[in-house]
Amino acid sequence: MSIDWDIECAFWGVLGKDPELRTSKTGNAFATMNVAVTVGKADDGKDISQWVRVACFGETAETIAAKAWKGDRVYVEGQLTLNTWADKTTGETKTGLNVAAWRCEKVAAIGKNRERQAPSQIHGQAQSEPGAPVRSASGPAAAQRDFNDAIPF
Repeated sequence: MSIDWDIECAFWGVLGKDPELRTSKTGNAFATMNVAVTVGKADDGKDISQWVRVACFGETAETIAAKAWKGDRVYVEGQLTLNTWADKTTGETKTGLNVAAWRCEKVAAIGKNRERQAPSQIHGQAQSEPGAPVRSASGPAAAQRDFNDAIPF
């Protein structure tokens, strides 16, 4: 009996390492990444995480590979599958979750998790001070905003 599973999922998680962008033999871009999803708390208060292997394709892959790094939070939607394999060294059977994602986005963050920018991109000049203000780069209009205008009260 053959069962064709079609399980859709959506989750938030943290990247375990930078996404790996590659190109298929047919020239299509795809990215793979490991995402840690918190599923609960242990008795000692530490997070319990489940690792999910995520693959995304095309423009989604190019965007996430260019904007997300290890430690960034991401939102993923896609088709979930359970993968089973034999460990090469021990022969032990292992299982893991895989997602073929149709949506994969870096989650906006503030503070230490804000978008990373080269020093020359911050206010058009080099910044050497830690904690210097960072202007968000979310389109052409954002570059034209002036955050130092006078407050009218």
